[in-house]
Amino acid sequence: MTNATPKTATQVRKEYIDFFVARGHRYVPSSPVVPSDDPTLLFTNAGMNQFKDVFLGTGKRDYKRAANSQKCIRVSGKHNDLEEVGLDTYHHTFFEMLGNWSFGDYFKKDAITWSWQLLTEVWKLPKERLWVTVFGGDAKDGLPADEEAERLWKECTDIDPTHVLRFGRKDNFWEMGETGPCGPCTEIHIDRGGPGSDPHDGANPKIGVNAGNERFMELWNNVFMQFNRLDNGALAELPAKSVDTGMGFERVLAVIQGKSSNYDTDLFQPLFRRMEQLTGLTYGKDNEVDIAFRVCADHIRTISAAIADGALPSNEGRGYVLRRLLRRASRFGRQRLGMRQPFLFDVVPTVAEVLGPAFPEIPARVEHIRGLVKAEEESFGLTLERGLVLFDQLAKKVEKGGARTLPGADAYDLYATYGFPQDLVEQMARERNWELDRAGWAAAEEKHRNASRAEGTFKQLLSAEQLAGLPRTDSTCHEEGAAALELRARVVRLFQNPGQKDRLVLDRSPFYAESGGQVGDAGVIVAADGSFRFVVEDTQKMGGVLVHVGQLGSGSAPLPGHEVEAKVDRERRARTAKNHTATHLMHKALKEVLGLHVAQQGSYVGPDRLRFDFSHGKAVSAEELEQIEQRVSEHVWGNAKVVTTIEALEAAKARGVVAMFGEKYEERVRVLDVGGWSMELCGGTHVHAAGDIGPFVIQSERAVAAGVRRIEALTGPEALAYLQAQRRTLASAARTLKAPAEELPARIEQLQTQLKEARKTVAAASKADVGSAFDALKAKLVVRGGVTCVVADLADLDGEGVRELGDRAKTLSKDLALVLLGRQEGRVPFLIAFEGAALQKGLKAGELAKEFSAHLGGGGGGRPNVAQGQGLKPEGVPGALAATEAYLAKL
Repeated sequence: MTNATPKTATQVRKEYIDFFVARGHRYVPSSPVVPSDDPTLLFTNAGMNQFKDVFLGTGKRDYKRAANSQKCIRVSGKHNDLEEVGLDTYHHTFFEMLGNWSFGDYFKKDAITWSWQLLTEVWKLPKERLWVTVFGGDAKDGLPADEEAERLWKECTDIDPTHVLRFGRKDNFWEMGETGPCGPCTEIHIDRGGPGSDPHDGANPKIGVNAGNERFMELWNNVFMQFNRLDNGALAELPAKSVDTGMGFERVLAVIQGKSSNYDTDLFQPLFRRMEQLTGLTYGKDNEVDIAFRVCADHIRTISAAIADGALPSNEGRGYVLRRLLRRASRFGRQRLGMRQPFLFDVVPTVAEVLGPAFPEIPARVEHIRGLVKAEEESFGLTLERGLVLFDQLAKKVEKGGARTLPGADAYDLYATYGFPQDLVEQMARERNWELDRAGWAAAEEKHRNASRAEGTFKQLLSAEQLAGLPRTDSTCHEEGAAALELRARVVRLFQNPGQKDRLVLDRSPFYAESGGQVGDAGVIVAADGSFRFVVEDTQKMGGVLVHVGQLGSGSAPLPGHEVEAKVDRERRARTAKNHTATHLMHKALKEVLGLHVAQQGSYVGPDRLRFDFSHGKAVSAEELEQIEQRVSEHVWGNAKVVTTIEALEAAKARGVVAMFGEKYEERVRVLDVGGWSMELCGGTHVHAAGDIGPFVIQSERAVAAGVRRIEALTGPEALAYLQAQRRTLASAARTLKAPAEELPARIEQLQTQLKEARKTVAAASKADVGSAFDALKAKLVVRGGVTCVVADLADLDGEGVRELGDRAKTLSKDLALVLLGRQEGRVPFLIAFEGAALQKGLKAGELAKEFSAHLGGGGGGRPNVAQGQGLKPEGVPGALAATEAYLAKL
């Protein structure tokens, strides 16, 4: 399809949203790509993720129809498109999913009719080139073909009836995971054709729809959510039948703009223009260069979206995925674009320009994203150099063994640890006329994948089967009065599984569930009749269901309907509230002292302490920390009232209330206001007045990632205990140094000066000792087989003296065997050096150093010509000297 003036990405996205809003749908902004309320996901990977609780029946919304463009990342698990990215023109790790949903409202007829209207009437796609698929049934699940959807396509649209095809479970039964909401689906494909192509090819199983080619491309999937896949694999009917649709924005945009590649649209072309400026290369002239451009553009979009929503590159979980993506892009830049220096960070502003109209959080954090990406690129450059050194070491080991095959497990470790991909390892092996052990590589990769899968899969408190049908918990943790901490409730269900904590669900609960950085409440749930006691160690939330996690103590297991007393640990809740309100005050103080660029990157609020991660490009100075501490304390002393109100989200933002990046908010939100100074959206529990916080003290400040700092602080009793401990330490130091506390800095400076002078004296004496020792060495020279041998045990020389003497002794002969031992603080530094004829006769310093370890303990090793180390056992010196004599006897 071609247009005289192609619609822009912004226009097409808006047309989709407007189409469904006009049909009674609520526009719901994209949720963050870092899901905060779904423990089964590393990243948001489908538009329906934020509505999963609705499909399960554990949550609800004040609307039954919704539409949006959802940011999605698919890089692992079932929806892993990573390896295809860049090689073809339509796979991505980050993409937008246009979606419309019905929650127990309209079903197949409206979904099918509207899909056809939008594609053919609004976007004018050629009807003769559209094909649809419907579910053909599945014997294993005992499901018949979806004849209803097939009939509706033929009755409610004017599609060519021969273009409606049946496919099996693999293609036309959609499941989000091993368990959970699922159902038959109908997919819409387009024949992108080509010169001389047969318009009937779509029905050809070898070259047509679902044949895995770029000609017939899936545009839109309409899933009819009818079932819930249980843990045992069976299907159960959902409480209400719903519709979940998803259309890849990048794909449909390419079709509307008349492009053969998603990367030729205005979502990617500005990125390519920027990369051309940075690399001096041109997209479209060389296939290898083009692949690298596509990989880099795709991955920097993913990384930018994830960091904007609060993710950070790291060595575990989703952070590890981001780091691997960034390193993959950086490697393509190095190998195929010749970019030895960081450059991806300079593409980030262009990503922000392109995606900003739909996702304003990206341009709002562009400098933060640039800083993190640049630091990661610089770090990878150093890592890659270290990896090259390790490859050389591995190569030498292979050469020593006389093999011509690079061990697969060792080679894969270069990939897993240093980002060396298989093709680069193979290329470096070919340069030595070797082969890579592919079977060993594959085995190591599978082992690593299984380990990563175990580490990267978040443990689910309750399975989809267990969650299905559970009623929403009536939460009273924010109520005034006793109900916020203690109330009567009834048991909904107790879950007990081997290897897991017990989990208890009530119809109502005063317990706060972990959210927004605040830990879940602890306490007890006791049967009203005294028949059992459940100790609550943690409280979590799954959709609208509160799950009390802990251990059933005395008594029998409770049955549904059992009346209980739910009691929150009051002291623990109170200490947590102090830390949470203090976190808000500190956030405000950080913005005032450091600047408005400060944004929350993560937090922990517990009864023991508070931890706050925030964006800032350098260490916070001691003076700045004192200012922050002072401002928070002033507002604590002011004892302003802490007020919580429920407001409309947009109205709250308009009056200056701060929202957290990466958080998903409902249309009605809780606003925390501390004396009109700190105003933030927050669903946590807090003190009633700022003075309740008590003393506030910053404990530490450090970096956790490039451009991200962490402050840990204490309040109340913990802050007092910390200050008292500091005072005791100060008093102890004062007694030890025999000086008043206020004079300690001067006294310590005086001692440092004295120590410095003493070291100078020792160094001067050591130089004199080295000179004397060198003279003594000359008298100990022994020539064996044409090699000048010097073996000396020098108890007066430390490690530095031994090394300095070794450098001077090398001038004694070009054919030298030198062995020196010293003493330093109960240890034995040693140096072994072989040169000239000594090496030619087969002496190896590293070999003798290993023998030393057997006598002296500790470590030692090195190259054939030189080795050094430090023994731990001076009593082993005679044995080491005897070993030396035996070794030199080879001469």
